[in-house]
This record gives sequence, structure tokens and C-alpha cells, in this order.
Amino acid sequence: GWIDLTNSAIGAVAPKFMGGTKGSHLIVDNRELHDALDGHMIYYENEDGRICILFPYLGNVLVGSTDIRVDDPDQARCEDDERQYIRQSLSFVFPDIEIADSDIVFQFTGVRPLPISRDSFTGRIPRDHFCELIEGAGMVPPTLCMIGGKWTTFRSFGALAADIVLERLCRQRIVGTENMPIGGGRHFPMASEKWCAERAAAHGLSLDRMRSLFERYGTVADAVAAYLAAGQDELLPGSDYSAREIRYLIANEYVEQLEDLLLRRTTIAITGALSCGLLDAVLDILAVEKSWDAARKAFERTDFLALLQRQHGVDLDQLSQKDQGRSAECASTRKSA
Repeated sequence: GWIDLTNSAIGAVAPKFMGGTKGSHLIVDNRELHDALDGHMIYYENEDGRICILFPYLGNVLVGSTDIRVDDPDQARCEDDERQYIRQSLSFVFPDIEIADSDIVFQFTGVRPLPISRDSFTGRIPRDHFCELIEGAGMVPPTLCMIGGKWTTFRSFGALAADIVLERLCRQRIVGTENMPIGGGRHFPMASEKWCAERAAAHGLSLDRMRSLFERYGTVADAVAAYLAAGQDELLPGSDYSAREIRYLIANEYVEQLEDLLLRRTTIAITGALSCGLLDAVLDILAVEKSWDAARKAFERTDFLALLQRQHGVDLDQLSQKDQGRSAECASTRKSA
């Protein structure tokens, strides 16, 4: 959808390329369901023939998805009937496990960048990728449109696009990408436990903390750990993220808005761990690092809460309940001590 919108915006004369479908997913906090999976991933076919997936995810369970045509990807969201569809599909796999609405701690929707198709059954639309070059449209420069693809094929898709551009420039690609490690995969250790122990000792962190960083960032955890060790640090309320870790992300991961941190650079929201207290602690750090005034800070908070409810099914009452639950837990801990 965004390709067609972009072509229209820049004045490129092109046919409609995209016919995307949305896939909604639920994050379920249900111990019985989590334990029943026993660490396994399950693929299953729903009554309508749609293939669904179910697996443990960051302490909870991720289940999805739907396959519904969308014209405007910016308006895609998980609707109530999709939540019901996914919950019903779970009952076919685990009929004795009841999933309450309150067990759903987060929901999200992605749009598959599929080529336009007249097929009445969305599951038959091809999932492969290809490129189309548009040129000769007035003052608009040649435009390469990348159609289809998914995150499991991004490397080969990128190589295809690069080869098409290089061919027009009468050049050849001289670097292969098949075995090129990126991000936290660079210099990935064969013995991760030994690597974590060595880096923990080097930076003066606990082994558990280093393991957690390694799980999140791969070998980039070495740089994160060095940053944490360079100053006073503390864990954020009800979280295993720390203040300096948030500052590292702001400084190195192109963070511009509160949603960048809570929805994308961390797993705080998607795991259902977000509370009002944690939200405000992260916002306080971001406001200082970005030199935001009170008005900008208030806008970010309001804007994020609206986005959280609209796109992810989480409202302010749920965040407040998390704070109340933690206060009761702390009070119980103090009483027993």
C-alpha cells in the first residue's frame, strides 16, 4: 500500500502494485497455556483453512494470525472480531484451556506487502518478492519499487534490488551478503555462556545481567554493558531495564518519540510489563535527553497512551492496575519480612 501511495505522491505514472493483507496477533499471559506448549511452536489450520501459529514468547504466548485485505496500511489494527477469531482458533488446539479477555496483554497488526491479486482467498496470494522499475514519467526520476517479501527474505530481496540498480550503473556487486553477519550477530560466540561470563567480569556486571543483555542485543551487549558500567545505574520500577540502558538506546538507536522506546527498541509494552510508573520513568529520561519542555512531554504521554489503546488494546486503567498490583506485592513483601 505504501508503495502505491508514494508513487502517487511523487507523481510517478504507475499501475497499482500492492494488495496487502493484515495479520493480527495476540500476546497471551496464561500460565496453563504457556506450560502446555512446553517450549514448542505449533502450526495449525483453522476451520477456514488459514494457517495459524502459536509459540512461547518472552514469558507469554504469541498467537496469530488473521489474513484480511486492507487498502490503507495506516488504518490497519486488530479489531474485536479478529480477537475472537484468534481466541476461537486456540480452543481447537487446547479445548480445555480457557483464555479470558484479561489474559490478552497486548495485540498488534502487521501488513503483508503482497502483490495485487483478484484471488478471493487471501491465503493463495503469492508471498514471493520482485522489483518493478518505473521511468519516463516527466520530471520524476526512475523509481525502483520493491514488491512483496518478508523479514525472512530481506537479505536476498536487498541483493536483488542492489543488482538491478548496479546493472543500470554498468557496475557489478563485488560483495556477497550470504554470509555477512549484521548487528548483534557479528562475532557471535560459539560458547555464549563463556562469552557472557568474560564480559560480565570485564564490565563489573552480574552474570545474570550480562545474560539478559546478550539475549536482547547479541554481541552488541558488550557495548551496552560498557555504557552501563561507566556510571551510576538503577533498574526502572517493575522492570529489568535500567536507566542507563534506556539512555544508551536513546543515544544509539535513533529514538525520537516515546513510542520508539516502549514499542520498538524495548520489549516493555509487548510483554505486558508496562505500567504508569514505568511509562513515566522512561518518559522522564527521554525528556531530559531530548531537552523537552513540559508541553512536549505532556504531548508525548497523551499521544502514546492514545496509540497504545487504539493499536494495541491497552488502556490507562490496565496500566494503573499494574501499578496497584506492584504496590500490593511490595507491601506483602515488606510485611512478610
